[in-house]
Amino acid sequence: MRRFVPLAWKVNLILVCSLALGIGAAILYLAFSQNRDLRKTNAENLQRQSEILYQSIKNAMLPGEAPVAVRLFADIRLATGSFEISLFRADGVEAFSDNMTIETVNANLGKAMFKPKPLLMTDRRVIARDANFTRAVQERRTVLYQVREEGRRYALIYKTLLNLPKCAGCHGSTHTVRGVIHIRSDVSGELIQQRNNLLLAAAIFAVLVPLLAVLLARYLQTTLVQPVRHLGQVCAGVRQGDFSVRARIRSRDEIGELGETVNEMVQGLYERFQLSKFVSGSTLQSIRNRERGAKTAMTLFFSDVRSFTAYSERHPPERVVEALNRLLNAQTEIIHRNGGDVDKFVGDAVVAVFSGEGRERNACRSALEIQAEVARDPGSYDGLQVGIGLDSGEVILGLVGSEKRADFTVIGDHVNTAARLCAAARPGMVLITESVYAPLRGALRAQGPAHLKVKGKAEPLNVYQVLAWKGGKA
Repeated sequence: MRRFVPLAWKVNLILVCSLALGIGAAILYLAFSQNRDLRKTNAENLQRQSEILYQSIKNAMLPGEAPVAVRLFADIRLATGSFEISLFRADGVEAFSDNMTIETVNANLGKAMFKPKPLLMTDRRVIARDANFTRAVQERRTVLYQVREEGRRYALIYKTLLNLPKCAGCHGSTHTVRGVIHIRSDVSGELIQQRNNLLLAAAIFAVLVPLLAVLLARYLQTTLVQPVRHLGQVCAGVRQGDFSVRARIRSRDEIGELGETVNEMVQGLYERFQLSKFVSGSTLQSIRNRERGAKTAMTLFFSDVRSFTAYSERHPPERVVEALNRLLNAQTEIIHRNGGDVDKFVGDAVVAVFSGEGRERNACRSALEIQAEVARDPGSYDGLQVGIGLDSGEVILGLVGSEKRADFTVIGDHVNTAARLCAAARPGMVLITESVYAPLRGALRAQGPAHLKVKGKAEPLNVYQVLAWKGGKA
């Protein structure tokens, strides 16, 4: 048996997963996009600043005004605090820390064009020849990267200062790179902002998903889960035989239409249930199996109220119907209890069939119990008594009637014989044929055989009157 999983659990699970995936993906995409754009903007700003500084340094260097460039670096450092700029020669030594460039220029010009100057830097720095510096020099391009120092994040850029043709007269033409501009910017604030963006996105996700899940779950509970559960309760009530239940759904959607359909179905089932009281079990079975007709071995049971016409003339209709219904109901219960099926009621007569193994025994047991019941409490049946006739053999079981009105019943010679025996039986008597008596010979106490001439038979029938079971038990 498969494990039952409530629909509400499935709905909530789908909601949470859908919201988590959908909203989570959207928020993460927006957060990462914002951080990516922020990083891109910072990189572009840094590149732009480096280009401005490049032009400033180049213009300051053309007339040989190195002090101007040095003061520019110092002023930038003092003004920003988090932004530093330096200039290094291609060999990694910080520019303006000695007079080597002036000496080289004078040597290239062949005269002392520029006088040596006091040291412009109080300390002489040599940059580490890392891979980024080397790549910038060798590839003559701008290199941007980041490092972490003492818990803070810095963006660094190497931008080469090229030895242009107008510069080669002074600096010589044996090299392409005159120097490398080194810019260092503290971007810890931007990283904190990126982290805060992610935290804010996570907080929005943590609040928004449960809130929307609860709201949508309540909405679906009201519009879908509860109506479906209510429809299930209606169907469960019908399955238990309660046809008074009805679906109470007021929504004007597919669920509301389903509720109306269920109510119509329950009403139809109730009507069919009431009609089934007037249809034999064999008829219902034949409809299920789509049977048309077949030969089968059965034991036929006929019972009829004796002197019923005279009784009905002496008593009012209400009393007649009440007494007859009690008698017919008692016979039906006994027949069903012993495995028989009431085929039909014909006025005050009962026609029943018994099939399968032990059908003769079950039919005789029903007949004796009915006679015993009537004799035990005749007042309950207003003094009515019945005669019973049984026969056993092969009959035709099929759908008999017209296209508009038909009944699944038994026809054949044995049906007629059982009816003739019933008509011949006196009040309280059970008559059976040889075909019924033969398999029960050792179990029944019976009188006979007697010869009974019946309509439609050339020879008299051997019939027996059943008295009781030998030993008192069937």
